[in-house]
Amino acid sequence: MKFKHALMTDIGNYRKMNQDNLAFVEKKTGEAFGIVCDGMGGHAHGEIASEIGVNKFVELFKEFDFTGKTNKEVNRWLRQSVNIILEDMIDYASNDESTWDMGTTLTATLFLQDKAFVVNVGDSRTYKVVNNSLYQITMDQNLWNSTPEEEKRDIQLSGAFGKHQNEVTFWKVLTSALGPRKTLKIDTYLVEDFKGIYILTSDGVHDYIEEAITVATLKNEKIKLKDKAAMIIDDAKDNMSTDNLSILIIEAE
Repeated sequence: MKFKHALMTDIGNYRKMNQDNLAFVEKKTGEAFGIVCDGMGGHAHGEIASEIGVNKFVELFKEFDFTGKTNKEVNRWLRQSVNIILEDMIDYASNDESTWDMGTTLTATLFLQDKAFVVNVGDSRTYKVVNNSLYQITMDQNLWNSTPEEEKRDIQLSGAFGKHQNEVTFWKVLTSALGPRKTLKIDTYLVEDFKGIYILTSDGVHDYIEEAITVATLKNEKIKLKDKAAMIIDDAKDNMSTDNLSILIIEAE
């Protein structure tokens, strides 16, 4: 397995602080790991939560021996790692009461044994470019996606979804996040054919980009990878992103 990557984070158009954190690391044994955490801006110390999430997951990745591990064992390691991060957050908050309400989203991809394992909490996303489309591997953990399909149809028919911005915002309320006092649900995914282009994004990016333009940028071989990251972030900012913006691009072959 060979990898190229570029990562970039930006404070954005309106925020006073960047609460996002991200990383990409490789091991000499061939495994690679990429992660994006978006600290919850409506809560105090989201930047601490996202920093703990990234740093601890990277530490756990570096320490773990994946040799001979089955898909089930890798999936268990991903879930256990998220719970270890939560324990670290609780320990941190026990020594600083002002951080009890901190929280972060988390999306991460582990490349191992010619497969990609994805773990997700919240509404940051992992995508893979498939043909000329962005295939969203993860599903946002929000109110809309937790609503039964029959009820969704009734809501759409009534016009109560998407008619006004405040209605859209309501349905995007998170049902899961990583933090000492948050409700936690861990989703995992497996991509059998790991080769290709992946992007991991915070919602400050993916809520404000156009798929066709983004795919064209990612597939343009004449543009350097770091410039692609900058262009996608600039596109989101031009489309009036209201949040911090982070993107990790990974080319796996």
